[in-house]
Amino acid sequence: MIIIAGATGVGKTSVACAVARRIGGEIISADARQVYKGMVIGTAAPSNEDVPHHLVGVLDPNEQPTAKWWADECARILESLWEKESVPIIAGGTGLYIRALVEGLFESPSGDAVIRTSLKKRIETGDDLHAELERIDPESAVRIHPNNKPRIIRALEVYYSTGKTLTELFGQTESKAKGWEFLKFHLVLPRELLYEKIERRTEDMFEAGWIDEVRELLSSGIASDAPGMEAIGYREISGFLSGEIDIADVKSKIKQATRNYAKRQLTWFRHRPDYCEIDLSKMELIEAVEIILRRYRRKYEGLNNPA
Repeated sequence: MIIIAGATGVGKTSVACAVARRIGGEIISADARQVYKGMVIGTAAPSNEDVPHHLVGVLDPNEQPTAKWWADECARILESLWEKESVPIIAGGTGLYIRALVEGLFESPSGDAVIRTSLKKRIETGDDLHAELERIDPESAVRIHPNNKPRIIRALEVYYSTGKTLTELFGQTESKAKGWEFLKFHLVLPRELLYEKIERRTEDMFEAGWIDEVRELLSSGIASDAPGMEAIGYREISGFLSGEIDIADVKSKIKQATRNYAKRQLTWFRHRPDYCEIDLSKMELIEAVEIILRRYRRKYEGLNNPA
């Protein structure tokens, strides 16, 4: 399978769709927010009708997806694509999901109430536990948002109760995609160019009707604190609709949150040397597609014509 990863806004969907058209592939979205129904604009969900997509718009925003759920669903889809001889192209920026498929998941250790209570008290008194996690387990710190206190506490609880980081425990697992060969690509742009794209894309989302999309979700009964509404921008726009914040501040907060998220994604994938990095600032889209296709053909020919 081909894996096309990278930070939000870098251009993964455009490249993945172009590759899919050339080789008769189908795309599996590795995006923790595009899985939700009714959240097309704010999650930049793909709309390329000529290319089949999977795991896009399949969950209600009240549901909470997990890496295990995604990896299990992805493994099921891979079987069906294998049967009809379609090439799977996984495209997305949720590194934990991709890792859960390729490397597997571990059985989560039982909790330690004493350690958990202590960590909760520390976070309530202002201790920066995310910075502590960053020192102990940099990879987990990349994928866990600094504001996600429950997950930060859980990651530290696991470490202090077992002596092993979540990253170490992940390393002891088995792939959900046994038998598959992986071709991994990491699309990048210089940070200033990526941030410019994020700024423009955010404005484009508002022009496309993002506020109306959020208004419709809320009017349908989705609460502003539903799991799906944790996606960048949705709670901020909910605050605007309730009169808590003006539109200029909303846009500023969304752009900053998106830049911060992109920075964490860049760190995640650059720490993984098994990805081939493609700098989109140095080439046209078609050139990036050709790099991927050349590597795919070499790998495919090697697998089917062993020495």
